[in-house]
Amino acid sequence: MTTKKSQIAWLLFAALFVAAMVFFVTDSLTVTAIAGTFTGVLGTFLGIDILTMLHKTKELPAGRYKNMNRHRYIIALIIFALLLIEAFIISSIFERDMNSLYLSFGVGFIIVIGGLVSGVEANKIVTGEQPPELNETGELSGDES
Repeated sequence: MTTKKSQIAWLLFAALFVAAMVFFVTDSLTVTAIAGTFTGVLGTFLGIDILTMLHKTKELPAGRYKNMNRHRYIIALIIFALLLIEAFIISSIFERDMNSLYLSFGVGFIIVIGGLVSGVEANKIVTGEQPPELNETGELSGDES
């Protein structure tokens, strides 16, 4: 199994573990700690992925860049969506307090989307692409309109 597939397999295993803990553990503080830890681990995983991508981009010739592994981010978004759906269902059926899980998994969404944006912007910085400059009126310089 390649490293990428192995990483995603471990990530899915961890997500199943968190889902099982959310379902079976009734103590809200324990479930909150597990959810927060999972969110932090997933954020770290994506942060390391961005650093690896930037390191590979630096080694390429000027103007070239390493593409992001978007499938990892999409999988992470799906995992957070499924965990949120599970929390909603458990909250409505078993009437358990899941407010802290909504926060943890919502922050997970923000981490993943932030990782996507920062990865694209970091690639631009590493490749030396300059953002367009604005003149005093707020228009792009060089615009003839």
